[in-house]
Amino acid sequence: LCYTPMLHARLMTEHPSYKKLHFDAGGEDDRPLFGQLAGHDPQVVLSAARLIEDSVSAVDLNFGCPQAIARKGRYGAFLLEEPDVPVMLVETLARELSVPVTAKVRILPSGIEDSIELCLRMQDAGAAALCVHGRTRTMNKQRAGAADWNSITRLVEALDIPVIANGGVACYADAEACLEQTVRARVRVRVVH
Repeated sequence: LCYTPMLHARLMTEHPSYKKLHFDAGGEDDRPLFGQLAGHDPQVVLSAARLIEDSVSAVDLNFGCPQAIARKGRYGAFLLEEPDVPVMLVETLARELSVPVTAKVRILPSGIEDSIELCLRMQDAGAAALCVHGRTRTMNKQRAGAADWNSITRLVEALDIPVIANGGVACYADAEACLEQTVRARVRVRVVH
């Protein structure tokens, strides 16, 4: 699974040169390819998604970027503070596009219960999968700390769609440990049901 770099939806729609410079559909080795978009206006993000829809396997909405420029541009992890906006974006794109819509999120600072509620809303709005970064928006750079795989596990247990664990993986052994913890949660849920 490959992702494009985060593409600014407004710039994609206003400046044709932006797409030429920043979007590369890659080759067959880059499949499946998710085109990752950032923005807050559903119509602008939808217009940008339509520009890449025929070249990607899915459109991914970035609600995970913690950088200051995302605050200024009103996208990324800062949109998680306005939960109706990410839900509306997922719903609009899922309804209008011919490819699946996914999203990348972070754990909300208010806790895992609020994170679960928001992720369930995104699932209900049509998200085909969620990539969950196991840190809050404020946990970046020097304050990153360990990724919270327990919170990711709770989301795996709560959701019916695939959850991609993100964060805290620096080597193969980390990847195995993360999968062991989060996949075991999915197996428990499947057995219980």
